[in-house]
Amino acid sequence: MGLPAPWLIALAVIFAVLAAIPTRRLSDAGIRPGWLAAYMVTLVVLGVTVVAVRGAARFLVPFLVVLYIAPLVAAPETTARWLSRGRRPPRPVGSGPGRDVGPEDHPTPGPDDHPTPGAHSLAPGPDDRPTPGPEDHPAP
Repeated sequence: MGLPAPWLIALAVIFAVLAAIPTRRLSDAGIRPGWLAAYMVTLVVLGVTVVAVRGAARFLVPFLVVLYIAPLVAAPETTARWLSRGRRPPRPVGSGPGRDVGPEDHPTPGPDDHPTPGAHSLAPGPDDRPTPGPEDHPAP
């Protein structure tokens, strides 16, 4: 039994290098190594088959394109969610601290918190001045 043709080995190596790009993306998504190896072997076998058989394997090209492009287009979290359905509990929505959009909470006055008479004045303060309008500026 002889060795395969050198062009076939070179073709398999080229497809293995090309398949490493989306495989790395899947690896970053947390996919298990067994699935990664199966994915990479599938891409290499489909690629070599499409090139070696030419006309008869033309229907495999769309599958090859989708298998190659999908991990590059989809976010790693999305890809991991597709491949790991039912294994992990869902992530909590809004994992960061929430925003308080309600009214401010004022402390309830206690028995020792009596207002001092005359502490509040109805006289205008420095922040209560009216803002100048267009009628307050002289015309040029």
